Amino acid sequence: MYPFERFTEEAKRVLTLAQEEAERSQHSYIGTEHLLLALLATESEASRILSILGVEAPDVRQVLKAVLGRSERLNIQRIIPTSRVKKVIQIAFEAADREGSTTIAPTHLLLGLLQEGEGIAAHVLQDRHVTIEKVMALRGPAAPDPEPWPAPGSRVLVHDPDPPYRLWEGIVAGHDRGRVVVQVPLHPIRPEARLPATALHSVPLRFSGDCQRCLAPGRPAAL
Repeated sequence: MYPFERFTEEAKRVLTLAQEEAERSQHSYIGTEHLLLALLATESEASRILSILGVEAPDVRQVLKAVLGRSERLNIQRIIPTSRVKKVIQIAFEAADREGSTTIAPTHLLLGLLQEGEGIAAHVLQDRHVTIEKVMALRGPAAPDPEPWPAPGSRVLVHDPDPPYRLWEGIVAGHDRGRVVVQVPLHPIRPEARLPATALHSVPLRFSGDCQRCLAPGRPAAL
């Protein structure tokens, strides 16, 4: 999975609203349709572009209601994103990386919906003649990232490259050619590391079930 810290506040709001849309519809999953409704409900460049292209929430909601209906009320313990939504997020990260952006904005998610091309949201957008080319033409100049993640001077945790993948606390010195430069003064062999942001952990540590090094048996706690 990707670091949540890379999403802008607007994009985080979109993801939160997508889950709320799924809950409201009594669905046990977060689909591309929920993501589209969340994009329309969040004030951002993406919602502005969709409005210019004639895509409005009431119309989309009516179409989705006709297509999906409403599920019977269920006791849903956990709502998870579909594989298509995961693919959309992956595409959004790739789009941001191509632009040299360290953050993921709602417009990247919109581009992900269109490029993925097979989800319900993509079909709704295609029916309204929304294309990647039109979205790109309506985008404003790329705003500079307010601050790369992790920001210089922030504390992070880095794994040893070899088992048992011990965690060491370091300080971010800067960014260099897509990698984060981390000073690890207490490390006896590697006082400096250059790693992708996806290989770092925040301080305080938030356990990630997606980090294979965190899951390694017998891994010691961070220093």
